Amino acid sequence: MRTSLSGWPVSFNREGKRWGEGVLSLLFPPFCLLCGGPTRGLDILCEDCRSELPGLSGPRCVRCQEPLDDPRTQLCRACGISIGGFKLARALGPYEGSWGELIRALKFEGERSVAHFLSGRVATYLTEERPFGRIDSITYVPMTGPDRRARGFNQAQLLARGVGKRTSLPVYRTLRKIRRTPAQAGLSAREREKNLHGAFSLIKSGTGKGRILLVDDIYTTGATVQECSQILRSGGYESVYVLTVARA
Repeated sequence: MRTSLSGWPVSFNREGKRWGEGVLSLLFPPFCLLCGGPTRGLDILCEDCRSELPGLSGPRCVRCQEPLDDPRTQLCRACGISIGGFKLARALGPYEGSWGELIRALKFEGERSVAHFLSGRVATYLTEERPFGRIDSITYVPMTGPDRRARGFNQAQLLARGVGKRTSLPVYRTLRKIRRTPAQAGLSAREREKNLHGAFSLIKSGTGKGRILLVDDIYTTGATVQECSQILRSGGYESVYVLTVARA
């Protein structure tokens, strides 16, 4: 009989997991985080809400997925004039609506089970759609120590680790946020860029180089991932690709 690393037969582990989930479901009946309806097992979303999570639609920039007013163009203005940084950026769906509700539940309500669900969706997109081709490693947008301690976790790190576990890709801490920055909300794209300039640094570690995936929860103007990507490129990484849950 095949055994797991714990030494118990695999069938016992599976049955034990099902039994444990069943007990938890009886003690704490699960409800969908989006509609409040019943869910199966310990799922955070019901089948309807899970299947109705929207993708991005309409004409978009081929590099960063910014909406385009003219469908005949391929690049948005920012990507048309930018030099360096990331090669491609992709997101699962729009921040408005369901994706945004899930991200806010994770970041501001501490619902870590949301990170498990979202990293699964990101990993599925990465492996099935293969938007970037080969990826050698994964990293994430860092937070300052005080900010991370105040929240209790870094949501980008949780997502990156979940994706790495599901794809068997190594996850490295390659970046450090060396100074706190004012909130980005309400700032223009130029103000966001100025706000983040010099806020990150490269961690010198033996992670090797290659094609690296930068994970974050939201892509807004792209100032954060652009700054991080430029630092990674200056550190010798061949190509930087960006994957977020949502795009504002």
